[in-house]
Amino acid sequence: MSRLGVSRESSPCTNTSRNPLGAASTPQPPGPSSRLAFLSGGDRPLNSEPPPRWARRRRCSVARTIAAELAENRRLAQELSKREEERLDRLIAIGEEASAQQDTANELRRDAAVAVRRLATAVEEATAAFQLGLEKLLQRLISNTQS
Repeated sequence: MSRLGVSRESSPCTNTSRNPLGAASTPQPPGPSSRLAFLSGGDRPLNSEPPPRWARRRRCSVARTIAAELAENRRLAQELSKREEERLDRLIAIGEEASAQQDTANELRRDAAVAVRRLATAVEEATAAFQLGLEKLLQRLISNTQS
């Protein structure tokens, strides 16, 4: 793996060696010439010496900070993705439920239309039977009054 903090390879950031014998225990601020070399865009001073310890530490600190921020961003992106997936699942479930309810409502409408047609047919038949009964009754009354 090549990510900082995960690699098992030795790097300036993971080097555990301390100050060499005879070196000062506190980092010394850079002199004006080495600062100028670092600020001018070069990775190393103009005399090709390794960067001072404070610069290596600063780079390692920045690299660790960036790695931590990237890890946090990945974690937040995963959390956001999970939340959005849950929301999408809920919306799909709501849509499926609404579709099922719509199907049920359509079926009920069809059943109601069939029931109304049957009722209309029954009313027409009842009306026709009533009219026939009235006509027979009227004929009987007429025949009884004539006799």
